[in-house]
Amino acid sequence: MRYQFFLITLCTSLMHCAFAQDKINLSSSYQKPIFEELKSFYSPSEGQLEEILKGSVISVGKVNSPTEKDQKLFLFVAGLHPRNCTRAMRKISFYENYSEYMEFIKKSEYSDEKESVYFVMDHALLPFAMNLTFKIPRIRKPGVYPFTFEHGFLKDLKGNIIVKDIGKYCLLGLKTDWQGPETKIPNIAFSLFIQTVGKLGLEHLIRVSLF
Repeated sequence: MRYQFFLITLCTSLMHCAFAQDKINLSSSYQKPIFEELKSFYSPSEGQLEEILKGSVISVGKVNSPTEKDQKLFLFVAGLHPRNCTRAMRKISFYENYSEYMEFIKKSEYSDEKESVYFVMDHALLPFAMNLTFKIPRIRKPGVYPFTFEHGFLKDLKGNIIVKDIGKYCLLGLKTDWQGPETKIPNIAFSLFIQTVGKLGLEHLIRVSLF
């Protein structure tokens, strides 16, 4: 019953997000440079590229079970920020403030010395509270930045943050892979969870860093 409610809430959120767009509407000439920047991480379809050009965030989440005792996760999220990357990252790079930016992050800390982020995530969308610790530098300029979850839920998850200037805009993306012990969250619920949180998270970051 708990997971049925969880799925209904997630599906409602996904439907709501599908209509949330920022004020960008770029010509098709931007498709190729965006595709070239993303293709080594994920090859977006023509339809997905069109959504990015309209200012929407695309989010693809997949979870399956290679064995009865394991789960495998893939997440890719991307969107265009209306400002260039230097301006966008002025606010996005302050990970310690994420609890102020996003409702589902209840606690956020960052150590510059260790390049380590600590988040406590909890929300009606989540089946339980999650503690996440991962290493990532404070991103201030374009590039590709790897990160790894060191402890807690999804330990050893690896991923990349993509920050690339596209004309006067900033292409932001995230790609993660993980395989580990079964989490007790059904695959379909887990897929919808990561897809929803990925989309909501990037949409929020773009919104709060516009000015």
